[in-house]
Amino acid sequence: MRHCIRRARQVLAVGLGLMALASPGLRASDTTVQASPAEIAMEKASKANLEKALATDPKNLAMRIQLGRVLSDLGAFGDEDASDAAVELLKTLHKEQPKDAAILAFYGNACTIYAQYSSIFTKLSWVHDGFNYMDAAEKAAPDDIDVRVTRAINSSQVPGFLGREKIAREDFDWLLKRIHSNPKDFSADLQRTIYYFNGKFLLEHGEAAAVQVLAQAEAVPPPANDTLEPKIVELLKAARAKFPPAPSLAKAS
Repeated sequence: MRHCIRRARQVLAVGLGLMALASPGLRASDTTVQASPAEIAMEKASKANLEKALATDPKNLAMRIQLGRVLSDLGAFGDEDASDAAVELLKTLHKEQPKDAAILAFYGNACTIYAQYSSIFTKLSWVHDGFNYMDAAEKAAPDDIDVRVTRAINSSQVPGFLGREKIAREDFDWLLKRIHSNPKDFSADLQRTIYYFNGKFLLEHGEAAAVQVLAQAEAVPPPANDTLEPKIVELLKAARAKFPPAPSLAKAS
């Protein structure tokens, strides 16, 4: 993949602050992602490393994109300054690379994250602009995995009244079919991330298929010091408790 979607710690954060839209009186601190100290430390280290590298190679497009995404994560974790910086950086990158659909999707995602910090009067504008950017990116490049992953996870995390459930289902279905038909297009980390978020989405919608999808996430070997693994284990346990296997029929005597 051109922009090499990073593993769960990068993609997890998208759009999770948007519950503030359902209750405008909430503060950003009430709605930010509950990240572990290890996840936050990892993102801060990534930010520092990227900024250091960019100081000697300021035009490196791949690193600038990655920095924009790390800043988006930190924004979702509660850092307003990082969220603001993510929007500005990805907006600039989109102006420089207007035909790059993945950058447009990342920019749209950053806008939806920034919505949690904006005023009551501009939240919906930020969110809908972000959705429009991601939808435009998918329209321009429907086979771009970066675009589909970003939009799928973002759409699966926002409140239902925003009407993104159908989009999330379409994107997850597309991604799962692509994994099954072309598994080499996906790193193990990215497969686990997709399975995890699809399973989470299905479980939140009361669908028993969540068990199978989360079991697929668990079956992919995790890398060392992975922060997603405990979340997969916990969610799969909850899914199996909610949808226990049907008792086997006793053999006829």
